[in-house]
Amino acid sequence: MQRAQRAFEALQNALQSRLLATLGAQGPAAAVAVCKVEAPQIATDLARRHDLELGRTSHRLRNPANAPRPWVVPYLARAAGRQASEVQPVVVDLGDRVGVLKPIATGGPCLLCHGDPEGFAPELKTRLAELYPNDRATGFREGEFRGFFWAEVKKSGRVP
Repeated sequence: MQRAQRAFEALQNALQSRLLATLGAQGPAAAVAVCKVEAPQIATDLARRHDLELGRTSHRLRNPANAPRPWVVPYLARAAGRQASEVQPVVVDLGDRVGVLKPIATGGPCLLCHGDPEGFAPELKTRLAELYPNDRATGFREGEFRGFFWAEVKKSGRVP
């Protein structure tokens, strides 16, 4: 649990930092590319550092590579459409591993790329169509449940 929580915090901080810097310097269309290219590598690096498996998923995916693991699906279904503040973290016994979920809230800056697509700039719409032709991750409102950070941690009895 502790490893998962530390990994979630590190992933959230790294993604927010990188996305906010890109949004400020280059705008939402460039930030979409950060999620496509850099976010998976950040998660991979942190997973290795924290000795676990790590990712993000949602009930409304943008990137099909973030499809939920089977054990996550029922929790996504229960949380969909709710306020993130109503969704609790989850710990699941997976046999030789522990699955951990932390809800992701849709923050104000998230709405630039995940809010109402009618308000998106033309270059953002073009970039989303290029990178994610089957995008379902729009139409969120601030504070709404966006998805989960997930981790799978081997049961080892030790905490590094």
